[in-house]
Amino acid sequence: PLSIGPTIMLKRRQVLLAVGASVSGFSLPAFAQTAGNSLKGTPIENINLTHLTDKKDAPVVYYSPRVSPQAVLDIFKAVGLPVQGKVGLKVVFGNQRDRAKMIDPALLKPIADKLHATLIESNYMDSARSDAATHLATAKSLGYDKVAPIDILDAEKEIAIPVRNGYHLKNFITGSHFANYDTLVSIVRFKGHNLQRYSGATKNLSICLGTARGACQVHSAGEVTDYYHPSSPKETSESMADAVSAALDYKKGRWVFINIINALKPVDGCSGTADRPDLGIVASTDPIAADRAALDIVYGLTSDPELRKEWEREHSVDVLDYAERKGLGSKVYRLQKID
Repeated sequence: PLSIGPTIMLKRRQVLLAVGASVSGFSLPAFAQTAGNSLKGTPIENINLTHLTDKKDAPVVYYSPRVSPQAVLDIFKAVGLPVQGKVGLKVVFGNQRDRAKMIDPALLKPIADKLHATLIESNYMDSARSDAATHLATAKSLGYDKVAPIDILDAEKEIAIPVRNGYHLKNFITGSHFANYDTLVSIVRFKGHNLQRYSGATKNLSICLGTARGACQVHSAGEVTDYYHPSSPKETSESMADAVSAALDYKKGRWVFINIINALKPVDGCSGTADRPDLGIVASTDPIAADRAALDIVYGLTSDPELRKEWEREHSVDVLDYAERKGLGSKVYRLQKID
């Protein structure tokens, strides 16, 4: 990478059943063994998972009906990625204003302890996260320092990591400390109705992994790095896919993606939305499958297909189309429930 200086301001709800084996010293939780519809009694038993398949070549998405600190660790164990070297948990700290919709630090504690992990994040354009000292102070004020050590990836400098065959980007700007990590876990509080764009693994590896300059790259389809200059929604989605591809290539085969779908009041004004309970956690080594499963769960809360299409258009779910075309993952998935 190039050093570039300092940063700036169920059609059929079929659950595949298996018994986990020990991976990397972990004893995996037992998978559900009930016959028939194994989602019965879970928060998603009546949800139509439109991209679920039983094709054996589809990636597996693991599903926990529980949202708890232990469930986060258990679902990571179920995915089974061997842990190597230094572990980074890629999170988004947010700020005091958005505290109610950010991930609860308590959910991160068991997995951080077990993996001896560091919480990693890049600076951003808002005043609470515009430089390393301010960003670290914000994270501490929100309680993340009680979970694990914190590393602001661009505290020293930035790097430009390459984008192969990009729609718009030739490289993607992130923090130089990103190079120091050998195992990466993206953990986000999944937001389907709380931001202009839905927020899951694809956002965590693009706009949120980029520095302020990297975020400007993505928003402007590669035209601008020094200030916010939005491109068209389509170009932004394509550029997000470019950035995700750079992050995946740079740490190939070293990622796990965890989306926590806990109770979050919709605030976007979309018609037909309502308050919802905790819906569970999904995880995969495929970021596109992990996001698509989470979207199927959240947007499957409506039985109206036209309303669902409206929600998906409103929140730029097309980023998954562009990512899949780039070979970054699959929108169809198998589902495996863990207890």
